[in-house]
Amino acid sequence: MRQPKYESLKKHYPEHISLEQLSKICKIAKRSAKYLIEHGIIPATDTGNKTWRYKIALEDVIRYLRRREQVGSMIPIGAVSSCVTPKTRKMSIRKCFAQLVEPGQEAYVAEYFSFIYTDCDDILTTVDIADMTGLEKSTVLRLLKQGAIKSIETYPKYLIPKAYLLDFVVTPKFINYRTNSEHFKKVMGGFEIWKNSKLPL
Repeated sequence: MRQPKYESLKKHYPEHISLEQLSKICKIAKRSAKYLIEHGIIPATDTGNKTWRYKIALEDVIRYLRRREQVGSMIPIGAVSSCVTPKTRKMSIRKCFAQLVEPGQEAYVAEYFSFIYTDCDDILTTVDIADMTGLEKSTVLRLLKQGAIKSIETYPKYLIPKAYLLDFVVTPKFINYRTNSEHFKKVMGGFEIWKNSKLPL
């Protein structure tokens, strides 16, 4: 009987492997392997040791390899690349949610925000909105003044029901919003990982 794909790795590697072994198994650079670990895409135990810092279960690696066949590497483009000029780096990080959702999938964005911030207060401030979406506070204020984000209280102290935020994040204005903000990129990265995790193996 033919052995399931990747099961043969168990004959060549121990139950737990190192970062270097992860890099070899996945055929990726060490910095890419580290990204997978540090962003929780592949679970690992941080031992704190210099020689074998990360202890990674081989079963989790096999699970990642199978998922990678379905959805790709799960490492955002440019996240670990070091071979780019300042100009191309600036261009590469100006991303938007439209790159992660197909037309008709906008509801995924609201579902993600609803899930990840389920314990947040039902009434939000401009600071909350900026922190949750990755938008600059000045951008949030401008969107509030324009009415793109609705609120129940207006200037100088905006109060925004969480339901209004969920309405906003599925609009073309947010889906197509681009910025080189590192915080926005992290929000997008979290959404991408969450979205990929919902896909079946």
